[in-house]
Amino acid sequence: MYRWPLLLLTIPAAVALADENDRQGLLTAPTWSSINALPAQLLDSPNAGDDTFVKIRAGGMFVFGEGEITSGDEIGGSTNVLDLEDTLGQDTDDFSPIGSVAVAIPVVDLLIEAGYVGSYTFDGSTTNSVSFDDQEFTGTVTSSEDLSIFEANIMYELAEVKFVTIYIGGGVRLIDAEAEITGEVMGSTQTESEDLFLPIPVAAVGANLDLGSNVAIRGKLAGLYLGDYGTVIDASAEIGYDFNRFFGIFVGYRLMNVESDEFDLEIDATLQGIYAGAEVRF
Repeated sequence: MYRWPLLLLTIPAAVALADENDRQGLLTAPTWSSINALPAQLLDSPNAGDDTFVKIRAGGMFVFGEGEITSGDEIGGSTNVLDLEDTLGQDTDDFSPIGSVAVAIPVVDLLIEAGYVGSYTFDGSTTNSVSFDDQEFTGTVTSSEDLSIFEANIMYELAEVKFVTIYIGGGVRLIDAEAEITGEVMGSTQTESEDLFLPIPVAAVGANLDLGSNVAIRGKLAGLYLGDYGTVIDASAEIGYDFNRFFGIFVGYRLMNVESDEFDLEIDATLQGIYAGAEVRF
């Protein structure tokens, strides 16, 4: 007969315990009670590399290229839309070192990054007659393209939801391109070249997913359409392993398409490939 009063007395204590341990919402730090159903590798988040202010990356990227260049009009029976592989017979695989420096400003949740995406050279030869710079090249025609790409980004930390951090922002992609062709022009050997320096602003979104204290998956998508002046699409995804707070390694895949029809050298090129490297943090 005395059991009901005793049970009633336990209700405030149970409510207090529930208030202390219940899930507090998506934007709060995870607790043991809210994540005990997750795999063990998630329990140690956040990542070991969080809360660092300077990140320096160095590595390399192996690219597979494809695309076409155009300079001037068609001359005679030759073509002026020059596919790098099919028309010019170029080898469009190359390797380049890459690197970047990123600085975090926690007070305003900003990440400022400057990067070197690499320099790539494609070259080859063909017996096709081609038009370049309003001249017709015949015989054995050799050609090359040099592409150097740089980037700058400013990203704002929009939200941190448990193990996921989402960024938005923008930046610029700087493309420095040079194309050179050598062949017979009206019976004599001649070389012509065209240069293109193309800065294209981009809007960007990125995300980080922490899989425990040592493993993270990261992705970024950037791009913008500016008509004939230039269009760029830049997407990357990677996985990183952090040995500790100050040092980690990463491997990923990146795809970049650049198109411009506004200048003397018109270009439509896609570079994609695997990259890897190491990151030092302070």
